[in-house]
Amino acid sequence: MKEAYDCGLIIKELREKANMTQQELGRKINRDKGIISRYENNYQPVPFETMRTFAAIFNVSMDYLAGMEKQRSISTMGLTDEQIEIVQSLSDTFREMNIGKSIDKSSEQYNVLGKILVNLFKGKK
Repeated sequence: MKEAYDCGLIIKELREKANMTQQELGRKINRDKGIISRYENNYQPVPFETMRTFAAIFNVSMDYLAGMEKQRSISTMGLTDEQIEIVQSLSDTFREMNIGKSIDKSSEQYNVLGKILVNLFKGKK
């Protein structure tokens, strides 16, 4: 049997996992904690734009907030193309390791780590 969708519960769980109070979350979206409480208790529907803001704050997809996917997503907003490539490489490497796919872990991991280090220290003197 499929679980019932509970948007408020999803928001509350994400907020608590982020160690945020209702007041802190409200401040991030320019609302008072009472609005957050109404969202979490499903007394008031969450407007689309607010859902988009929650997705960005908690680094999840809109599908996750809508109860359609159980996987979290990684936002690449504000990253350069090179940084996005590094994040994708890390994700691919971890995924392959987790499914037990035989890959040349050491050379691939060193390559990704090298890219990370170069990226971190770019422009630093």
